[in-house]
Amino acid sequence: MSEKDYNALMELAERKLKEKVSVEEALQSLVRAGILDENGNYTKPYECLKVTSIS
Repeated sequence: MSEKDYNALMELAERKLKEKVSVEEALQSLVRAGILDENGNYTKPYECLKVTSIS
């Protein structure tokens, strides 16, 4: 990835962070990205992101 591509991606991320989205829209975005399945569970490549409770 070139520096120009990186900068464009970072600008896009910053713009997206400023947008107001509902919880449903945010979850649907994670499903479309393949991070969550339709049931809200992490897909295999992202299972390491699960947070377990700390006792």
